[in-house]
Amino acid sequence: MPRRLAATGTKPRVDPVLPSTVKLSVNVSEEVGSRLRQIAFEQRLSESSIVEVALGLLFRRSDGPSLGTVLRQHGATLRRKPHKT
Repeated sequence: MPRRLAATGTKPRVDPVLPSTVKLSVNVSEEVGSRLRQIAFEQRLSESSIVEVALGLLFRRSDGPSLGTVLRQHGATLRRKPHKT
């Protein structure tokens, strides 16, 4: 575990090792984005950590073939930019 030295005269601080991450860019409705920002601000959490936990909970509750069905029942669609010709 990496160690970072703190200011002189204090004990070294051990920083947690964070798992590797990937960057995603997603579009969400204004309502969802506003609610996410509000929760992040009020709870003093990052938006990305809220999304990661929420997705993890979703994947644990409904994984496999039924996941697509559950998502579609709640308004999920295939979103793609139109091809340029």
